Amino acid sequence: MLRWELIKLLSLPELVSEAQHQLYVHPAALSDIQRDSSEERRKLRELLFKKYPCLPDPPVISEKLENIFGHAKPDTNNWVDHCLVAALASDAIDFLITEDSALRKKAVRLNLHNRVATVAEATSIIQDLFDKVPRPPPAVRSVKVHLLNENDPIFQSFRQDYHNFDQWLKKCKLEHRQAWVIDASKDQLAAVSIIKSEQTGEFGLKGKILKICSLKVSEDCNGLRFGELLLKTIFDYATSNKYNWIYITVFEKHNALIGFLEEFGFQITKDRTELGESVLTKPMSFTEKERESVDSLPFNVRYGPSAIKFKGVPTFIIPIRPEYHILLFPEAEKQRALMPGMHPFGNSIRKAYLSNSVIRTITPGSNIFFYRSKDIKGITVLGVVEDTLVSSSPLEIARHVGKRTVYRFDEIKALCQREVLAILFRQSQILKKPIHFKNLKVNGVLSSAPQSIITATKEAVEWLQTCLDI
Repeated sequence: MLRWELIKLLSLPELVSEAQHQLYVHPAALSDIQRDSSEERRKLRELLFKKYPCLPDPPVISEKLENIFGHAKPDTNNWVDHCLVAALASDAIDFLITEDSALRKKAVRLNLHNRVATVAEATSIIQDLFDKVPRPPPAVRSVKVHLLNENDPIFQSFRQDYHNFDQWLKKCKLEHRQAWVIDASKDQLAAVSIIKSEQTGEFGLKGKILKICSLKVSEDCNGLRFGELLLKTIFDYATSNKYNWIYITVFEKHNALIGFLEEFGFQITKDRTELGESVLTKPMSFTEKERESVDSLPFNVRYGPSAIKFKGVPTFIIPIRPEYHILLFPEAEKQRALMPGMHPFGNSIRKAYLSNSVIRTITPGSNIFFYRSKDIKGITVLGVVEDTLVSSSPLEIARHVGKRTVYRFDEIKALCQREVLAILFRQSQILKKPIHFKNLKVNGVLSSAPQSIITATKEAVEWLQTCLDI
């Protein structure tokens, strides 16, 4: 694992250099390295440390950070973490690159998680903003498990966790279970997920239950948002087939996977499997009381992506040009792309949109309808806002949307000639049929084709709801 992480890290400096940016190491990290109990790993980490310049004049841990995280003794793990977070919070760095999930959680508490990236994510950010995305594997294929090659390298980590994995996979094949895969090459998988319909009562769940038996992305394909792409596929399947619950079991050591699942509405329960795995559940149905008692954004996260609140929720219509729509919402295209899955931002559920609109009333939890201009001339996609930022600084905008953007940095710089509204949002659903302008005009939603973001009236929202499959 260490050697693989080193390979990934060593490929990053060239990309950063081409983008005319600089990689630094924080001097405090050296004390962390020197405490490493593995001599081989310590020496390798020291060699890597010496390859990069130290961050000059690193910010000290502020009183504000100490009030949030508590005091840490110098040269301890916590102290190093706090030094790194201090550099991020002080804007001494643009992104913090780390594989440490605990450090990421601290950034979440400061609302800085959009600027914390793994090595794979950092590589993807640089490629998305400054360079062409390398040709990726094709997008999701639906297959039965009996068609999977049990010798594919992607299954090796399962064998390390489950001694009877091969017997289990054989059982899945005999039962012709449903699976989805993303191909890395003709003979190798980039990602795989296997599901199974479960009986009511499993872990106290009631109704129609879907188990995610496996959800795995190959390590060399991290950063391409294939995990989100598989989850999107599973959520669509669960919604179409009216499942009430989805659950998955995960060993606690896979804390990155647990954190990822929690971002999409899964919650850890008190239950444990016989092997000691944690059980994470996500409801796919809800009562009116549950709808009323939860705010719009957490409601969409917990019960969605298709679950939406409209009552009392601000709603906006956003025009988007076809060329950006194709990249941002590839599954909305009737004609399959030649290389589906090539853009990480198209694979993801969490996306970003930039505009020079002067509107400032869009808040987290707002609903947004995307109106595709020029060719379709109609509403095609519904989303829920996570966060917004207004700035004329290209660097600040790039920091905000770096993991999700369809825009390259030169395009961001051009937009920033004026103040830019950056919207982070969650894709809720692709409409089965676009709501064309003629219908929108007749029903009082629009008076003319939108040239900028507009606020939908209460009456318009009520009519739009009747057009949705929710």
